[in-house]
Amino acid sequence: MRRKNTSAHQLDKLLLSTYTNFQSFLNKNLRSKKFVVGVSGGPDSLALAYLSKLYSSEKKINFICIVIDHGVRRASGKEAEKVKKLLQKKGIQSHIFKIDISKLKNFHLEARQLRYDKIAEFCNKKKIKYVLLGHHLDDQIENFYIRLSRGSGLTGLSPIKKVSKYKKHIFLRPFLSLRKRQLIKISKKYFNFYLKDTGNFNNKYLRSRVRKLRSFMEEEGFGDLRLLKTLDNFDKAGDALNFYSQTAKKKFINKQSNFISISKKLFNEPYEIVFRCISSFLTEKKDYPPRSKGITRLIADLSQSNKKKVTLGGYIFENGLNLVKVKREFRKC
Repeated sequence: MRRKNTSAHQLDKLLLSTYTNFQSFLNKNLRSKKFVVGVSGGPDSLALAYLSKLYSSEKKINFICIVIDHGVRRASGKEAEKVKKLLQKKGIQSHIFKIDISKLKNFHLEARQLRYDKIAEFCNKKKIKYVLLGHHLDDQIENFYIRLSRGSGLTGLSPIKKVSKYKKHIFLRPFLSLRKRQLIKISKKYFNFYLKDTGNFNNKYLRSRVRKLRSFMEEEGFGDLRLLKTLDNFDKAGDALNFYSQTAKKKFINKQSNFISISKKLFNEPYEIVFRCISSFLTEKKDYPPRSKGITRLIADLSQSNKKKVTLGGYIFENGLNLVKVKREFRKC
């Protein structure tokens, strides 16, 4: 049986334009001969697998797909196997990993952490640095509304980064300028299949309610295009604040042999600079910091002239008059 040609030259104009942008992004940001692609079975991740296949064929490099089974639905195990077989038919290698979500309190946030940890663990074994993820434009917009509803500051409201670091790995998100409907077209055209997440229509989840809110906001004149301009402004402001935060971090936070010291002079800086310094410090070994209200409480405690001990994010903060000593919190199992 003759295999289907997957050359980029066989694509229609719309898909060719999408692939050209994808190719340009990876040419600029991918610095390795191998990478991993996170696949859920949704249209965004299957489109990502497809374009990765084109790119790897043209560049003669290798990639592996990681399929995560959350076990949310009874059929999730069978769905993961179906996705694996579908990828295999297209000559795409993949592995399935199951994560336990039974004890999660904040489902979306903690499930994402488990996914990233599982991918990072696999990458460590295979000595792979780069990971491609299928986040798209609709995710950007939904994240903004969700964080706005939680009272997030400028840090939380800033857009998802196309290039970010997680532990020792570089996460690349090439689809952040694409709408989901564009990725659905690619998935349908190449795979004639994608998983539909029924949770997307469940009002139990805030993200589902936000999706319904977007059409209303469009009617009221606060549509996606205006929001994207706002996100772009936040991003530019965030870059400037990150620059000054990094300067302050180098100046006031120092790693000693058995602890980390924070000069109390840090707390004389503008609040947003202090917040970003503490937040980035707490995310060095994680994907996200504790909730903003926890960091706000911590900053308020450490700004005082007392010798109080505070714990947050797996660290113990020993407050002093001129210095805060920070040590790892070791909990008994």
